Amino acid sequence: MDDQTAELVHPGPYVHDILSPMTPHRARSIFDGLIDDSTLQVKRCDGTFWDHMPIPARVWHYICLAGFEGVASLGRISVDHALITSLVERWRPETHSFHLPIGEATITLQDVEVLWGLHIDGPPVTSRDTTHSADAWSQLCMELLGFMPARSDIDGGRLKVGCLSAALDRPLPDDATDDMCRQMARTYLLVLIGGMLFPDNSGNKVPLLYLQLLRDLETVGLYSWGSAVLATLYRSFCNATSPTARTICGPVLLVQLWAWERMPTLRPIRLEPAQEHRGAYGSRWDVGFDLRNAPRHVLSVFRDQLHTLRPNEFIWQPFSDELLDMLPHYCTAGRDIWRSVTYLICWEIVECYLPHRVMRQFGLHQPIPDQRLMGNQAALHLTDRRGRANTDWELTHIQYIDIWAARTDTVEVGLTCIDTTHASGDYMQWYGVRTVMYISNPTQRLTFAEGYLGDGARADYLMDSMARLYYMSLDNMTEGDTPDSSAWAQISHFASQSLHAVGESTRLDLRPPPVPVYVRHPQAHDAHRVERAPRRGGQHGGGRRRRRVPSPRPHVDAESPHVNIPFEADTSHVLSPMRTPVGPSSFGQSSTVPDQEHTGPTVSDEEHEHEQSIPSQAETAHHTQHQDTPLFYVRRSKRVPKPRDCGTGGRFGHHAH
Repeated sequence: MDDQTAELVHPGPYVHDILSPMTPHRARSIFDGLIDDSTLQVKRCDGTFWDHMPIPARVWHYICLAGFEGVASLGRISVDHALITSLVERWRPETHSFHLPIGEATITLQDVEVLWGLHIDGPPVTSRDTTHSADAWSQLCMELLGFMPARSDIDGGRLKVGCLSAALDRPLPDDATDDMCRQMARTYLLVLIGGMLFPDNSGNKVPLLYLQLLRDLETVGLYSWGSAVLATLYRSFCNATSPTARTICGPVLLVQLWAWERMPTLRPIRLEPAQEHRGAYGSRWDVGFDLRNAPRHVLSVFRDQLHTLRPNEFIWQPFSDELLDMLPHYCTAGRDIWRSVTYLICWEIVECYLPHRVMRQFGLHQPIPDQRLMGNQAALHLTDRRGRANTDWELTHIQYIDIWAARTDTVEVGLTCIDTTHASGDYMQWYGVRTVMYISNPTQRLTFAEGYLGDGARADYLMDSMARLYYMSLDNMTEGDTPDSSAWAQISHFASQSLHAVGESTRLDLRPPPVPVYVRHPQAHDAHRVERAPRRGGQHGGGRRRRRVPSPRPHVDAESPHVNIPFEADTSHVLSPMRTPVGPSSFGQSSTVPDQEHTGPTVSDEEHEHEQSIPSQAETAHHTQHQDTPLFYVRRSKRVPKPRDCGTGGRFGHHAH
């Protein structure tokens, strides 16, 4: 990308009060060419459940009693890894929503309840995380599942799916007691819960954490399993946005069904379009497909479809009132809290639920959303179960559980929207400068590439340019009666007619924002990768340490909204208006950014010539003076050599020197 092109191509966002430029994200690494088109590997192990269908009637009775009838009737549905990966690229951890060209959209409690039939209105799925020995877990399995697994089948608090499959291979006797039916029902449920609802990255083990909740099948259905599934899904997608992620776990099938219901351009054609359902609404996808005109298993195709998504290609309300009335009661029992702004909880996981950002999914007008419950997202994402044995999560998360308990008091209300296809102009103008516009870089194209090459980013960029050209012409025409006014009028007419011809005239309804200058370091590398540092402490001790070196503080010119960053340090992974040099942006307009603190000197033109070279020792020492800066880059720390005579020589006391 040359310098002139860099001044025009900016992936967004332009304003950073919602999306943080310091958060490493898969989408940014794709734009910089640091990640290829490899797909994320989806981890799940629910095949054992579907391999042992049909379920005996007496066992099925207890599965329904436990509240899992809807999800247990879905059937075996394959997951398209490429589709999931393309949606991860659009997912933003800050808002728990997909940032699409038409606005924000997300998976809600309505989707969990309607598509999977899981109970959502109840106490959260959490308790004391009790740690047991392998023998204790074996005894618990014998009591609740009816068999004792081998010690080799137990890995910490997880159980291999193979031993559960072997237990289900044994048919239920005709004279089976009620306890035997309950034990087999728990075995089925443990596979379903650990393999489909809450799978981990192992791909062949299920957590025994949920076994203690399955002791009483009459009361286990009272928990809010739907909110627990949604919390786990949010956390899984947030983790998968890391540029270093290679796998994704969690209930990702729910995301695929959500996408199929709302985006017809992404879904296959069902060969059995009848509307009869044997359970939850998601079971209608357990049919054969006509795949001749459907995208399938190709990441670049799905990425293109999402990049060129238009307002009339997204169904904001796939579940009509008539359809909801036809579904089983358990698919709509919690509709009163579908729009509650609250927290979702599942053991150690706490995630904010923000339906007020996607009000069009409920048939309501979408205003500019506020930032409720978004302040502590980073801290919540750092909470996990590692090193937290025997933690009482119900006590640890009491403040969030209290907010969930008041969920009926935080239901978002709004004005009914007759046509949800198009958002208001105020919202789209606000959203346009705060979202990522390009996932793929429209200026990059492989010379000897193989397979499908997406053109969505390039086409979108050209149409954006036509809209900018239109408004640039209008601005020049309004400056007065000049000899060039006729030429500018012809240019604006040509741009308008071109967008009308391809059905993109709606781009002229909103004025495109000024384009900040995007500057990329000439030797950019994957700045999101954290390299391993040398071990300390010899063969058995010591952990690896990371040494963070502060980069220079940006400076905001008092007379300009732009910010300068000296490029002695590689800040190519930071994309924000702070990268914009002083001066007008493209088309002669200046970019606007939020107010920043004045903390350092500006960079002169002479200094910019030196910024492309290797920093000197004096410049590097200058960086260390800014210890309070929030901008960092990670590098390998140096090994600290030990004295040759380090040791006590068999004597207690200090080292000899």
